Amino acid sequence: MRIILPVALFLSAIVSSDAFQSPIVPMANRRAVRVATGPCSLRASATATDYLSSLSNVQWQPPTVVPPTPPPTSNAMSGVQPMNGVQQAEGGSVDTFSHAPIENFAIAKLTPKGPRAGADIGQPHDAAKPLPTTVESIKAGSWWCAAGGWPSPNQRPTTEVFYVFKGAGALTDVDGTRHEFGPGDTVILPKGWSGRWDVLQDIHKVWITHDHPNVEVATPIRAVIVPNNALDQQYMSPQGFRTDATHGSPITASRSMFSAGPTAAGSWSCTPGSFPVNNRGTTEFFHVLEGVFFLTNSDGSARRCGPGDTVVLPKGWSGHWDVIETVRKLWVVVD
Repeated sequence: MRIILPVALFLSAIVSSDAFQSPIVPMANRRAVRVATGPCSLRASATATDYLSSLSNVQWQPPTVVPPTPPPTSNAMSGVQPMNGVQQAEGGSVDTFSHAPIENFAIAKLTPKGPRAGADIGQPHDAAKPLPTTVESIKAGSWWCAAGGWPSPNQRPTTEVFYVFKGAGALTDVDGTRHEFGPGDTVILPKGWSGRWDVLQDIHKVWITHDHPNVEVATPIRAVIVPNNALDQQYMSPQGFRTDATHGSPITASRSMFSAGPTAAGSWSCTPGSFPVNNRGTTEFFHVLEGVFFLTNSDGSARRCGPGDTVVLPKGWSGHWDVIETVRKLWVVVD
């Protein structure tokens, strides 16, 4: 459904919106993997007029805090320069983005797929729902699986990145190296990975796969686990004030956590403000961890986005960001 209204009307519409729930909750203990659930409530804090007026009066000071050393991952993450501003992603058409609110991926709305073939532990069965896109090289959606385990001996034909809503599991590389993950963690399975899956507690995740040419990587190819707190603001590198801002003084920060050929992943944040995006050069998939914002296509259609939402911005997308409350997101960019 496409809503074609001026952004100002949308900003007014959310002033009295009810708080909503997000299933994104970090693990309380990394050693004893366990599931945690809890609410994350956000409310609009000002009217659209007050918000836009206040942005014009924000005084920006250059960030001076040096990010602390980030927590380690289960595998060394390739470092590339953090990307400035909004990353690009695929979804919808070349003119519009794809958007899935958190409720779109509720477990009850997923389509059952039946028992997992080849399972040797438990009786795992799964369900899934895609996020439609028009980009042939990527697929995205949500997946749930009951506890159980199975071998995965065939090399992956794509690179997959997924964010864990809830549950716990373990991935074992072909040489026997085991990587455990839980709620709030990001998992990367590079193209060519093979090994074993073990779902320790029923898993629910949002995912993207990227079909790309082979790239040279160290062997054996390993799963990469990015701990939930590695996406925190404190580990990002300040990018400074967006000079293209149309309202306010939005300040961005970013961190790249994985890069292999045409696929990269990381985290990004932006303080309140507005800015345009013109003819994106790459495709971006992102999952919103916190914050409230509006995305507006070049034709004027817009969506309100918040925690738990998933968005795909296609290569060539032009539009506008209006950040109402500081945004933090997990992003995957593909060429």
